[in-house]
Amino acid sequence: MQQFIYLIRQIIQGKSVLRAMLNYRLSQETLRGKTIDIGGGKNADYISFMATDDSFELTTFDIKAGQADVNFETDRLPAQDGSYDTVLFLNVMEHIFNYQHIANEVVRIVKPGGQLIGFVPFLMWYHPDHSDYFRYTHEALEKILAQAGATEYVIEPVCKGPFTAAAQMKLLSLPRILRPLSFTVAYVCDELYVLLGRKTERYVLGYLFTVQK
Repeated sequence: MQQFIYLIRQIIQGKSVLRAMLNYRLSQETLRGKTIDIGGGKNADYISFMATDDSFELTTFDIKAGQADVNFETDRLPAQDGSYDTVLFLNVMEHIFNYQHIANEVVRIVKPGGQLIGFVPFLMWYHPDHSDYFRYTHEALEKILAQAGATEYVIEPVCKGPFTAAAQMKLLSLPRILRPLSFTVAYVCDELYVLLGRKTERYVLGYLFTVQK
């Protein structure tokens, strides 16, 4: 019930199903120490959904915001190895063609004992920013993170079931006043779907991945 109330509030505020579910999951994470948000712009709203500890100190880094002349496809990030306690890397990798390079870089700048929190969409419409290249499965993320040098990581599907997956693709096309009802129907149908013992892995909206160093 707590999850449903959180999600329905997000839907009422105009969020997509995927963004609402991601925000709910991020609300369970804690940002610690010297933190950098890679590619989220100057005022990413997901920061406000996450807990912080007393040592939290945020830096944002995004070429779109004109903060630096860095090519995410080929250049090193302007940070020393192991220089951040927390690295955020949310909804960025699908826009980078040379994904292994940027994955190597975000893992490189995490301090020993630090954490990387990342996310990639899976069931998502085409959304160029400036380009939109890939959708990743958990198998692909395992290989990418391992090749980046990560040894301790968790890849978690963000999903509910087939009805919520369908709602993700259609909800924002509905008049805003109808979205809460449409989402409620989808959510209840997926609750029944799970009670019937059906598996939800085929209906993934995206993957949250966390790396510990």
